[in-house]
Amino acid sequence: MNILSLDTSTPVLSISLRTSSTYEERKVIGNFSHSENLLGEIKSLLKRGGIELKDLELLICTKGPGSFTGLRIGMAGLKGISLASSAPLVSVPTLSVIEESVKSLWKGPILSVIDAKKKKFYFRLSVEGETVISDRDGNPEDIISTLKDLKNILVTGPDAALFASKLLSISPSLDLNVDPEAPRCLSYALEKRGKEKYGKDGADDIGEGPVYIRRSDAEEMLLAKAKESKNEGN
Repeated sequence: MNILSLDTSTPVLSISLRTSSTYEERKVIGNFSHSENLLGEIKSLLKRGGIELKDLELLICTKGPGSFTGLRIGMAGLKGISLASSAPLVSVPTLSVIEESVKSLWKGPILSVIDAKKKKFYFRLSVEGETVISDRDGNPEDIISTLKDLKNILVTGPDAALFASKLLSISPSLDLNVDPEAPRCLSYALEKRGKEKYGKDGADDIGEGPVYIRRSDAEEMLLAKAKESKNEGN
């Protein structure tokens, strides 16, 4: 099965192509330059894999949380390929993919993290394979009380070191381990989760979009203006 997998939710572009006879994954670290790199990376993978767009049979991407712009670029790109090739598209929550990338390597609690900016983080916590805290947009202080009762916690994701340092500055006794391989290439884990979802639920609706958790800056500005106008009218 020819499968193209793609994550653009963080500054690290993770992309892979699986064919009937080959598998290749790439990790491109940049400052959210996905719009510049994405098309070229896809073309290069297809060429080396010996297939064309029309030969793709499944497309998989992350759907958030993460960078608003990055998620839009990745999902829009694969939607275009889906329409051109008729390949089904499946999207998977980003933090669950980050967790999946280390689950077989770490038996203790796993804290998956992405910097959400504005002094906040997107995070998810699982213990023994069970989700204790689902995808959340919050401060390090929001999770301290839960972590104090846990041992041998792995902090992973592109911003694992930053989040761990903030947690330890608040509570130095926390038993934290920063993933030494972060940021990892997520392609293999993304493909695994995407195939599972496709087998269970089928393809996404073409109108389905990213999951942001929080409002964008533009939405916040519109809401603020609407509130200001309402107050002026009273």
